[in-house]
Amino acid sequence: MKRLRIPEKTLAGIRARSGIDQLGQREKVTLAVGVFFVIGVLIFHFMISPYFENRERLQKSIERKQKDLLEMRLLQQEYGELRKQEGGIKTNLARRQKGFTLFTFLDQQAAAADVKQQIKYMKPSVVEGDDEFSESLVEMKLQEVDLPHLVRFLRGIESDVNVVSVRRISIQASSKEQGMLDVILQVVTFTEAG
Repeated sequence: MKRLRIPEKTLAGIRARSGIDQLGQREKVTLAVGVFFVIGVLIFHFMISPYFENRERLQKSIERKQKDLLEMRLLQQEYGELRKQEGGIKTNLARRQKGFTLFTFLDQQAAAADVKQQIKYMKPSVVEGDDEFSESLVEMKLQEVDLPHLVRFLRGIESDVNVVSVRRISIQASSKEQGMLDVILQVVTFTEAG
């Protein structure tokens, strides 16, 4: 490999034209400090500063990814819990008596709690779910029912074994009779689709 050599005449010509040789010692020191300062600023601006900016950006990115990973792990745990619950639902649905219908179940529980006469209406509906389950819902209204009978009825219908729960309930004081309640509730269960 050939080294690049600049002739001494050329260097002497550059020095003579620049006027460096004519400067005093103090001016040469000031010029050298200025040159080093400019070189330092350029090195900082183009090398060091981008390094620290990139490092800070990467650090923030790592922190964001760690938060995302933690959130994903929490969601994975929640998903696992839901899968366990689904397994419990499947087991309870398999144990439930053949021919179970929510409408009939609610009618039986109303008779057992002695609130059948207070039923104003019962509206059944089925909501198609995912591939495995459908949701069966009954909205019902009870009029002029007292609190002890309502509590007995609610205890009777909330059933883990039959996978029945109250989704929504609205209780108001009856406008017709003092001390009585008017109740609208939505009761749901799941059935295996298919």
